[in-house]
Amino acid sequence: MMSARMAGYLTALLMAAALAGCATTPHGGLDHSAARLDRKAQVFAQEARNAPRGYDESTGYIRDARDFADRAHEFRRTVEERGSDTRDVRASFHDLSRSYNSLRDDVERSGGRDALSDLRPVTRAYLDVEDDMGGARAGSRDSEADSDRR
Repeated sequence: MMSARMAGYLTALLMAAALAGCATTPHGGLDHSAARLDRKAQVFAQEARNAPRGYDESTGYIRDARDFADRAHEFRRTVEERGSDTRDVRASFHDLSRSYNSLRDDVERSGGRDALSDLRPVTRAYLDVEDDMGGARAGSRDSEADSDRR
């Protein structure tokens, strides 16, 4: 029969093993969300670049779409990298967030219905990543147009 002391040691050993496993695996659901965002951002950037001239005329978001796609890819790589720590992931997310907000504001300013529609899947994927990173900070989900209405 197992003594209480032996059961305690086994429990502690199993808990240590479980914690070690958590420390060596990618950042939970964030790796899935980052991969999804990367795919959606790449598609959006490609669609913006290949769209008919009227789609992108007098807008600045095509360059922002490429920048965001590049940052989404870099963020994904950071999340998936075994040696990256929380600070690396947060720094990469900060750059990604700034790029996303710039892209979103430029697309909204363009007023193009197609562009707004094409951005929706990117926005949903971005918000999933944002949630996985601990949720939105105050005001981070508001667009420039929203803040102008206040």
